[in-house]
Amino acid sequence: MRNLIHSAMAMVFCSLFLVQPASAAEPTSSIASPPADYPEPIQHLINQGLEVIRQFDVNDSLDGWVVSNKNEQEIIVYTTADGENLISGVVMDAQGQDLTQQHQREYLSKPSWEDLAASHYITSEPKALDEGDKIPESDQMIYVFFDPNCPYCHMAWKALQPYRAAGLTIRWIPVAYLKPDSRNKAAALLDSDQPDALLSLNMTQFGTLPKALDGTMTDSSRDQLQDNMSLMQGLEINGTPGIVWQDRKGHLQVSTGMPRLEQFAQITGLPEQPQSDPDLARFR
Repeated sequence: MRNLIHSAMAMVFCSLFLVQPASAAEPTSSIASPPADYPEPIQHLINQGLEVIRQFDVNDSLDGWVVSNKNEQEIIVYTTADGENLISGVVMDAQGQDLTQQHQREYLSKPSWEDLAASHYITSEPKALDEGDKIPESDQMIYVFFDPNCPYCHMAWKALQPYRAAGLTIRWIPVAYLKPDSRNKAAALLDSDQPDALLSLNMTQFGTLPKALDGTMTDSSRDQLQDNMSLMQGLEINGTPGIVWQDRKGHLQVSTGMPRLEQFAQITGLPEQPQSDPDLARFR
């Protein structure tokens, strides 16, 4: 997909799981009840407070598992046939087909708008581009999954500023998988008393690591990032930015990657806004 920041085996859930490379073939559709005796890596997850929802067959080399965290958000992981290793992330077969996405559609409960509202996000309220300008009243709101180091998230942030001036509220959901310091930045954002100001600092000084963004991962921020990552997986978003909104019928819509500028009107539900930033010219 165009302009998609995607890392197949790097989409890990904040070091909760041990990731080992594996190959996979076409999955079967059978679903088995959780066994009485779990492989050791799965038992480790259970000991950490996760719940096994179901086990399903993948092939002779892999078993699939749906596990749920304390907030009842479901994710898919895999164990090798010998029960020694656990895989978290995107598993592809020899033909390059994304098996994890197929398993997400088949086995995961679908997140709702309410699940997004219960996530850990940073709110960017409507804001005029120029001081003193009047902001139209609007109840339009979108959610954006982003990695603090994602260049296309940076472009999306720029493109959305005129829509904030038109009345849009944006809830930014941080995840961390692109670079080692993504987690530090995400932790700083989640723990900040002024997260929107810190988000603006990240975007206006993109590619650097200001002291204010050099956070320390706490148990709380780690849990919040894990929740956000599992929600992202449940929505079948395998890269950033991942934009989620409700259409006029109230149905959830998802866009992955940096949209064309003309698409932001449909995404936000607002009239198309002029874009003057030269960095955005390539997205016209």
